[in-house]
Amino acid sequence: MFILFTSLLLQSLPQDSISQVLQRSYNITPLVFHHPEKVIFNTRPYDIDLFVDFKNEKINSVSLFIKTDVSNSYTEHSMGVTRGRYRYRFDPNKTPVKNIEYFFIVTLKDFSIYAAPLDKNGYIKTVKRTLVDPAKYFKQRLNKRQ
Repeated sequence: MFILFTSLLLQSLPQDSISQVLQRSYNITPLVFHHPEKVIFNTRPYDIDLFVDFKNEKINSVSLFIKTDVSNSYTEHSMGVTRGRYRYRFDPNKTPVKNIEYFFIVTLKDFSIYAAPLDKNGYIKTVKRTLVDPAKYFKQRLNKRQ
């Protein structure tokens, strides 16, 4: 019953209850995997990818929850499959921001819920990135080499 309630809660999640989602422990599994980029440029679109190794007929939804420095709360975005991965394109040219923070939730039709990325205890560890000016970034890298 608790799993059913939690799944229904996630599907109609009000913004103020996201803190409850972040404080919940999830099963650690290699079936849901995200590898964040180290650098995100503020002038180029960025593909946020999630690899999910469940059969498509078992998946109910795959969502990205993203928050920026111009928004006070997380917004949910459904992710579509592109070349075997779930992908959301974040375009800083359309949404000019300095910082982004995000995490993923995968719900299955059997009402089980998975999240990514997780820390070693199974709690959501949000990805936090500061968007960088590419000219400044490459100039710094060049200066470090010399």
